[in-house]
Amino acid sequence: MATTEPRARQWAVLAVSALLAAGCAAAAPPAAPSAGPVSGGTLVYAVAREPDCLDPHVSPADITGEIQRNAFDSLVAQRPDGGFAPWLARSWEVAPDGRAYTFHLREDVRFVDGERFDAEAVRANFEHIAAPETKSQYAVSLLGPYAGTDVLDAGTVRVRFHQPYVPFLQAASTSYLGFYSPRALREHGDELCAGGPHAVGSGPFREVSAVKGQGVEFVRNDAYRWAPATAAHQGPAHLERLSVRVLPEDAVRTGALGSGQVDVAAALPPTEIAFVAQDPALAVLKHAAPGQPYTYFFNTARQPFADPRARQAVRAAIDLDGIVAGVYFGQYDRAHSPLSPPTFGYDPGTETRRNYDPALANRLLDELGYTGRDAQGYRTRDGQRFTVVHPWSANLVRDQQDLVSQAVHQELRKVGIDLVLRPVDSGTYLTERNAGRYDLIGFSWARADPDLLSTIYASGSQFADGGANGSRIHDPEIDALLAEGRGAVDPGRRAQAYHRVQQRILDETYALPVHTSTQAYGYRATVHGLALDANSWTTFYDTWVEPA
Repeated sequence: MATTEPRARQWAVLAVSALLAAGCAAAAPPAAPSAGPVSGGTLVYAVAREPDCLDPHVSPADITGEIQRNAFDSLVAQRPDGGFAPWLARSWEVAPDGRAYTFHLREDVRFVDGERFDAEAVRANFEHIAAPETKSQYAVSLLGPYAGTDVLDAGTVRVRFHQPYVPFLQAASTSYLGFYSPRALREHGDELCAGGPHAVGSGPFREVSAVKGQGVEFVRNDAYRWAPATAAHQGPAHLERLSVRVLPEDAVRTGALGSGQVDVAAALPPTEIAFVAQDPALAVLKHAAPGQPYTYFFNTARQPFADPRARQAVRAAIDLDGIVAGVYFGQYDRAHSPLSPPTFGYDPGTETRRNYDPALANRLLDELGYTGRDAQGYRTRDGQRFTVVHPWSANLVRDQQDLVSQAVHQELRKVGIDLVLRPVDSGTYLTERNAGRYDLIGFSWARADPDLLSTIYASGSQFADGGANGSRIHDPEIDALLAEGRGAVDPGRRAQAYHRVQQRILDETYALPVHTSTQAYGYRATVHGLALDANSWTTFYDTWVEPA
């Protein structure tokens, strides 16, 4: 294979020209260090994207899960080693057949509206998620083969499943299966997407307002006494207020961090990570996220990608090593598998595959009958151009993925494929995606368990079903392997099932992994205790700021 260095420089030029304005304002000197955690103060957190909906029971967006973690607690917490620790549940038992989980709940937990957290609250929330009228786009898939919730007494609840469901503890640790006050569900169930005062949880912060296009405001829950066992302290949060601001432009977000207008900034552009790290007033927190890397999905339910040769041709035409190296300046790694390396069950054997082969791409296109050329040089068959429609929404793009798509467009043009990058608003994008009106789409998904592959590749996980089957496949072999992975108690057997799923996806070219999802946060040197959860998302419960 030819070296990718010249191609990497080519994509670097493309990236730099688009991001040239992303410079930081002059940074203020750090405040004098404090001896320990300080109670009080406000932390301003700048995020790159606005949630489509602030209800974690409905929205699949990672930004929703991250923001609402501040207001919503879970039954258990996931440890860094993958194990689980008590949170709202003091302890739990798993039935020998893996079809039931019994949780013994804390008795001192209250929602911020004064309602008690108990077994009935667990039942009300899980039934709400499972109800078709909720139209959950992700949380319902985390409930897996859900059969119901039994209230054994006020402090004991049993969650039942139709089949063994080994990943449930991990699912139960996420904010998507966090808990609303039953009163909020009853009285404001149709208003929860808006967030604000109706987002009544039991978390360390109370959500007081949410303004579209601006952000979300939280104040400390002074009654909080039930932090997870993984936390660095117990009792109320150190911060008095948390302000989440939506700043989509990289230059604005990074500049606000440098000037001290914000304390923490998400999604640092790759061009700025080294500069932020070298500034004595700033620091960088960076981690590869588990789950699914940024991936392109071929719509196998319609032409041209119903034919595997078309999928293989596109895969062979794209030099992803060169594109990822050039666009991300070595800050992100090329992805090889449908799972990211930090995820349990990741198959390192996928890294030996070599896909870039323009000669093979041209041969496959000839086999498909695209032997003609139009006036612009694109391949044609029976007078019809080989066109690939790739809708995208600026509101949903992050990590310079638009630059990646532009580079892919240039690669495909070299073999005569017309990649049409069609910008649409987020509402239109979701409508067209759910209806399957696309040839190619791309997204990543963070989850610290390989059962995420069920959400993305199971036959019953189409977008209309609350899943995210971007390739629109119905593959019985994958379905059987996913079921095996869900039910396998033995970790080795479980990992092997997911290895086979990854290999099958790549063998059939259902999807094309692009780059690992790397979370990069910049923060002021006056911020302490900033941590990332199992999804590599921020947690602010233990965070504190030095007084000005």
